[in-house]
Amino acid sequence: MALCTTLVGVPDNCGDNNLGSLKRALIASFKDVSSFVASTGSDPDTDGEVSAITMETGTKFEEFIFVKDTSMFTEDLVVDVIADTNSFSQTLEMGFRRIDLRKRNAIMLLTEGRRDLIAIVQDTNNDYWMLGSDQGMRVSASSATTNNTRSAGQASPVTLLTENEKYKAYKVDPTIVDALLIAAV
Repeated sequence: MALCTTLVGVPDNCGDNNLGSLKRALIASFKDVSSFVASTGSDPDTDGEVSAITMETGTKFEEFIFVKDTSMFTEDLVVDVIADTNSFSQTLEMGFRRIDLRKRNAIMLLTEGRRDLIAIVQDTNNDYWMLGSDQGMRVSASSATTNNTRSAGQASPVTLLTENEKYKAYKVDPTIVDALLIAAV
């Protein structure tokens, strides 16, 4: 029988604003992240926060900026009662407006060779979350549409998915994010 960690509660949030959607995503090849440091211990207010990420020499995260209210991530608990297993499925939906050559080429590179990816997303509450940290994510859907009316605009959404992640998304210390956009030396 496994030993379980003591349960912790969730305190009242005192009416903190709760905005949805994502502002941006930083994406890298999963193999280019050589390690990361996530806090562990017995403090429920700090456990699971990434304080350092080490990249392979010459590699970096690429930034994808979203127009407001176009992008999101979801995380679902996946349980198999018979096998007595549980894991997490994480989905990142990136909404891009207007079809253009730069977006086309960036999307082609994300899908190249069924590449495993890792993502850090910034939500509208200015929190950062790391997705695909255990095994990476893959592009699972991509489409482009001109729509049939001019007022509907063009759209080119891309979906990344990972299944059976061991842990829920890690929170990322915002002070380390900018350095991830510079090639590691």
